[in-house]
Amino acid sequence: MAKIDLARRAKIGRDRRERTRAHILNAGATLLAEGAALTLDAVAEAAGLAKGTFYYHFGNVEELIAAVNVQLERSFDEVLAPPHAGLSNPVARLSFAFAQSLEKALSDTAWARLVVQTSQKPNKFGGGVRKKLTADIAEAIRQGHMAVLDPELATDIFVGIWLQVTRGTFERAPTPDLTRKALQAALRALGSAPPEGLSLST
Repeated sequence: MAKIDLARRAKIGRDRRERTRAHILNAGATLLAEGAALTLDAVAEAAGLAKGTFYYHFGNVEELIAAVNVQLERSFDEVLAPPHAGLSNPVARLSFAFAQSLEKALSDTAWARLVVQTSQKPNKFGGGVRKKLTADIAEAIRQGHMAVLDPELATDIFVGIWLQVTRGTFERAPTPDLTRKALQAALRALGSAPPEGLSLST
């Protein structure tokens, strides 16, 4: 009789559960990006799984949305780090964040739609991203680099322009210099400008 490798069997089970959970996450993210109602029935159908399987991984739809938001926050960290952390000028960090995330949106429409759609939800993602942006804006204000002196208002303006520009790319083809122009407009709205010599390439 063949010897049972319990460790290998356990690993196979874990891998299968992780794949199933990732499959449910992707289904939820796709539905959110499409602006569809995120119900248990819709997620189960999109994932091709039984409702019982869903409940094995998530207690309810709200937990799934929270998991999608965490995944989305993590994707922003992947887009912005580590070059972002190496910039000492707060306006340079803001410029880098705006440009890199917009370039990501232009190259990955599904990701862009997910960001835009979740930004409109009551339990929207972005707490961590917004906190970092607001911290950079507050530092830029202290250093006298901005005319808008309310960090929260400045963050609303900065993020709002990014979201509106991204929405526009869903309806019309972006111009080659869209990122540069959009960044200049966003900083101009805050009474600032990109630091001289800043390279936005990764």
